[in-house]
Amino acid sequence: MKSMMTGIAGLALIAGFAVFNAGAQTGIPTTPDNQAQILNLGVINTPYSEYTPYITPDEHFLFFQSDRPDGVEGAGDFDLWYSENEVTEGVPKFKPPVNVGLPVNSAYFDGHPSLRKLPSGDYEMYFCSFALEGREGPELTNIYYTIMKNGKWSAPVPIVEINTDFHDRMPSISQDGHYLFFSSDRPGGFGRDDIWVSEYDFAAKRWGKPVNAGRTINTPASEVTPAIHSDNITLYFSSDRPGGVGGIDIYVTQMIQGMPSTAMGGGDGESMWKKPLNLGKPYNSTFDDEYPTVIRNGNYMYFASNREGGQGKFDIFRAKVPDFAKPEVVVTMRGRVKEKFSEKGIEANIRITDADGERNFSTQLPEGLYSANLINKKQYKMVVTAPGYAPIEYIADLRDVHTPITIQKDFEMERALAFPKELTVNITFVNEKGATLKPNATYRLSPDIKDDTILPFKKSTGVLKVPLMSKYKKPEDALAALEQMQLSVAAKAKGYEDLAETRMLTDLMRGNAGEMKDTIDLKLTMKAAGSTPTPVDIVDCKAGNGCVAIAYFSTNVSSKLNNEKAAGLKKVVELWNKEPHKYVYVYGHTDSRGTPGYNMKLARSRAAFVKRRLVQYGIPAEMIITKSFGETKPASKEDTAEGRRLNRRAEIYFDTAKRPGDEVIEEKAAPGEKQVKPKQQKNKSTKKKPAKNSKPLPPEEVEPSAKENNSDDKTVPGAEGTPKPKPEAAKPVEVKPVEKQGTVEEQPFSKPSDKPGAPMAPPNTEIKVQ
Repeated sequence: MKSMMTGIAGLALIAGFAVFNAGAQTGIPTTPDNQAQILNLGVINTPYSEYTPYITPDEHFLFFQSDRPDGVEGAGDFDLWYSENEVTEGVPKFKPPVNVGLPVNSAYFDGHPSLRKLPSGDYEMYFCSFALEGREGPELTNIYYTIMKNGKWSAPVPIVEINTDFHDRMPSISQDGHYLFFSSDRPGGFGRDDIWVSEYDFAAKRWGKPVNAGRTINTPASEVTPAIHSDNITLYFSSDRPGGVGGIDIYVTQMIQGMPSTAMGGGDGESMWKKPLNLGKPYNSTFDDEYPTVIRNGNYMYFASNREGGQGKFDIFRAKVPDFAKPEVVVTMRGRVKEKFSEKGIEANIRITDADGERNFSTQLPEGLYSANLINKKQYKMVVTAPGYAPIEYIADLRDVHTPITIQKDFEMERALAFPKELTVNITFVNEKGATLKPNATYRLSPDIKDDTILPFKKSTGVLKVPLMSKYKKPEDALAALEQMQLSVAAKAKGYEDLAETRMLTDLMRGNAGEMKDTIDLKLTMKAAGSTPTPVDIVDCKAGNGCVAIAYFSTNVSSKLNNEKAAGLKKVVELWNKEPHKYVYVYGHTDSRGTPGYNMKLARSRAAFVKRRLVQYGIPAEMIITKSFGETKPASKEDTAEGRRLNRRAEIYFDTAKRPGDEVIEEKAAPGEKQVKPKQQKNKSTKKKPAKNSKPLPPEEVEPSAKENNSDDKTVPGAEGTPKPKPEAAKPVEVKPVEKQGTVEEQPFSKPSDKPGAPMAPPNTEIKVQ
């Protein structure tokens, strides 16, 4: 696959350029109010926060985040909501908003939605949240993906190629699925928050390494809320850079034609973006104006603002886009690629080129559907290729198209098979720094080779030979066999985690343009041992005073114990069996970051989790007493990473009598655990309170007006991994249309009432046993 920079440059070349004037902007432009037509969406807004609006290109659905009541689990955090527009022309008429529900919304923060309508008609959504039990990811804000099928959203999965140990949020997916823009405070940027972009590799079916959008867009200030338009070249975003109207202003930029591919940005080289323009007044106010998204025809924009005259802390507005900031005219090519003389859909590669550049994408199985947004005033050449089929060429002449239209074009492909005598697969193993390794490796090539077979090496490269036309008489037979071949590789090396990878040979053979290769170069990366956190570990307890064990937890983790490490708690049970008359006390603690209320609930959850396991291993529930101390009894007073690790714990004591003030507090078991029947149970749901007149700050965002924090710890307000927050509320997030599914799975710890959602890091719990 071509590099990320080459792909972006090619997209810019194809896209052309609109009326956007990216020359030096002198002063702040002002659009008359009767032309701007700014409208407060009263049916959407409430006294709470309605924030991060995303309008689908056809203006049919509006997604947003809100901390209004009736969210998931009824607690005061941000959920994703959506509303349907009942009309197709004129001023929209939105229905009452509906909560997106499970499994997208959680008991904590969920927001920043961006949607794409697939050729099949299904929607996929990218949004921002924290890692929870059953929702993996680093401990800070992450980007997740979900798809709606048959009216239900799938369980969210993290975008592992993008998420880091820093804040990664505010995703914006291009409507062709090629590019994902987002904001991050990761290293390598120009300011507090920068805009980054990742290109999707349709052949490998994964996102590429993110690239900084460059110094033309990014500044020493904060650049956030990117929104790529359907034309794939016009980018709207928000920034608190100097020279604006208010705190945070809305800006627009476009890609440049004919720029060299190395000009993507991120260094001192020339950027491939035009200088951003401030949308001016009245779109930008003396307050904060953010999260712009523009519909497909380029006429109207939706955005969030905390300007005067609103209903809540943040409201959602609709406005007419000023002429100088309008995107290009979008022409959508869509259809189906299928086999001639049958209805079989084909996974084909479609290459679209004009005089200046090209881009490639794949059709969607099982129907072989495709959809591509092109720019008018140009002529395009489309080449459709697929393994075992004759290529098809088609000319799309859009030079006389001046309004947004959709062109239906289907392609029927005929078989034209040509395979080499044998396929060569070269496998290279590298570490995370790119150094070549030579591990002990085996492979399977099902269905022919089902047993582990030693991988032969030639110098430092594993080499496989797969017979094709030397074994099969007809190309059709070779293709049929190839479509069933699955390569599985396993490798072990000292100092590295075991590797196991499985790939389909047809996916590896297909080139960028859909051609069949006779040599495959496969690179596999092995992670250093210990780089993946161990869920639980066992060590000695040195606290004395009857202490028999201590369980240490990662930030915001309150559960998860693997079988290997569970021996520590089983040892506690063995000790108690020698003194069964004694009570067992489990005291939960947290570090000092986060709000006192949140930390108290998290500590209670940690103690309850340990109790559930002790009951599971044989100690009667009535003999176990739990108590939460939150952050009030630290084991270490040092505000360092090691000091905080020592404070995230649950201590286990034996004593002959109940201690004053102790009581049995129990919670539901986590999924897959044995349920403990408590003697008494506290289960008071937290009610949402009306919004205060304060600016909401999204839990994963850096407040642009705040001073730069040079500490090495990236944290999230409200959660355990967060310093004490300022008295400002958190910003809201958007949602996607979905009905609630199933029942709400009770999390292993309670949810904070009015603070941002708590991130859940991969479990890294230790248990010390004396």
